Amino acid sequence: MSGYGIGLLLYLSIIGFIIYFLISILRFMRAKNHNDILLLKKLDEISNKIDKLNNK
Repeated sequence: MSGYGIGLLLYLSIIGFIIYFLISILRFMRAKNHNDILLLKKLDEISNKIDKLNNK
């Protein structure tokens, strides 16, 4: 009987780790997308300022 309990515990812990890993990846990707958007906005601002300086 104890072998069955240990196997079940091991199975549940592996499933829990996989779920935790997937949630961590999703959080990382959401933060990365947000930072990429901010970076693109900043690059657009810098590009516009350079264009304005070159047109003067």
